[in-house]
Amino acid sequence: MRNRKVIEELGKYLFIFDEGYGTAYERYALNRFISQLVKKYDILKVLELPANGVMGIPGIKSLIFAELGCEVTVAHPSRVFLETAKGIWDVLGLDAHFIKSNWINSEFGDNTFDLVWNFCVFEHFYDPKRVIQEMVRVTRRYLFIEIQNILNPGFPLHRFYHWVRREPWDHGSPSKMKLSSITTIINELNATTVETGATDMPPWPDINIKVTEMASKKASVPIWNDETEITCDLRPAVKIKPLPSIINDIRKFEKCSGKEEIILQLFLLWYHLVESKAPHSIKKFLAHHPYVLAEKRSSKWR
Repeated sequence: MRNRKVIEELGKYLFIFDEGYGTAYERYALNRFISQLVKKYDILKVLELPANGVMGIPGIKSLIFAELGCEVTVAHPSRVFLETAKGIWDVLGLDAHFIKSNWINSEFGDNTFDLVWNFCVFEHFYDPKRVIQEMVRVTRRYLFIEIQNILNPGFPLHRFYHWVRREPWDHGSPSKMKLSSITTIINELNATTVETGATDMPPWPDINIKVTEMASKKASVPIWNDETEITCDLRPAVKIKPLPSIINDIRKFEKCSGKEEIILQLFLLWYHLVESKAPHSIKKFLAHHPYVLAEKRSSKWR
């Protein structure tokens, strides 16, 4: 019952930021999955390292953990990113620790968190093994990684979209968009794969493009404009509105419109009737984000 109320509470935030229905469903499906994950594995203390916005608003992928009562830490090397994320969390009435830290040689001690995770950043890292090694170091129990699905029918369409617009490909290395790329590294380190699967299987391909993007580009600001010295591999093209504008959008938002209420109900029906029941053999091709959950090998949890 608690998890259902949390999902309903976060559901009203899915349409605030005008990210498109694809991103809204992505977050809806991820919230459903994480709520099950927290309950199944008794997760209490969580670190998102690094917390990258990708197509969405920075720092809000971990909101679900906070709503479920976990102690959350959001880490990123950019001060602007963290200030933006904290501003959003504050307005939504949720708490987290916002720590400026790189993802290699991070600020965190050994065996600090129950779960260390990230979303769609593995495929961007020049040396992903060092990143996973750092995740293994700071977790005392689990690490959770989601990536983009190179097998999805929308993937070649998205590559074609970039080619037509003569825009550089900024979504990471396709060679790293495989679960085997992660599990191979995990098995070489002090961790064991617990489960693999996929989330976000809506009835449309993963082209990762808002319809409005095809016609125009809205005014926005880069989230890393204070960190020109950082030579990071993450997607620097991610842009957002200025923080005051985002906060104003949230404060003006009271409830979903009639249309959005219908869409939210369609999300719920699709998730329960299709995505949650689809076998892995289907999700392997149609879900947008494969994942790996691994456990740190140790004699006992500290």
